[in-house]
Amino acid sequence: MLNLSDDLKKTKTKLLILSGISLFIALTKALPQKVAILGLDLSKNETMAGWFIFTVTCYFLLSFLIYSFIEVTQYYLPTLIARKTANTTGDTIGLTAEECFLHEYHDDEDSDIGTITGTLKEISIKNEKITYEYKRGFIKFSNAVKLSFELALPIIFGGVSVFYLYCFLMPLSQTI
Repeated sequence: MLNLSDDLKKTKTKLLILSGISLFIALTKALPQKVAILGLDLSKNETMAGWFIFTVTCYFLLSFLIYSFIEVTQYYLPTLIARKTANTTGDTIGLTAEECFLHEYHDDEDSDIGTITGTLKEISIKNEKITYEYKRGFIKFSNAVKLSFELALPIIFGGVSVFYLYCFLMPLSQTI
């Protein structure tokens, strides 16, 4: 299953916090006049705080986008490689690896056809296929949920909040 790294989770948290602040400023149309944590008095230039929050939010949004893309690509890379190499054929006979295994499997299976051992092998193969399908379905669902809520939602929230904050700050900057 797709699991986000600790660094990406920390970046996501920072993005969500700053996006919430950005959206709050944009919707209330009220810029902070003081930043008590930093000891800054911005009453003479209120828009400076808004542009600072805008810039930092954009930074975390961009970082989150890039790192998310890298992690998703890293997760799906083995699957992409497997798909590209699935039909590679040998130069001598021209068979794929799967065809070679099928020929080998059928050669060994012929002696077990109609026996209890052969039946048990068939049951085992069917059970493995069922288990694989259920696990694959669960992993697909889990990945879809994680991609939606842990990646797409923060990106959309960050983008919307940055857009609204920008729309709020632009007219203020032009009047000063």
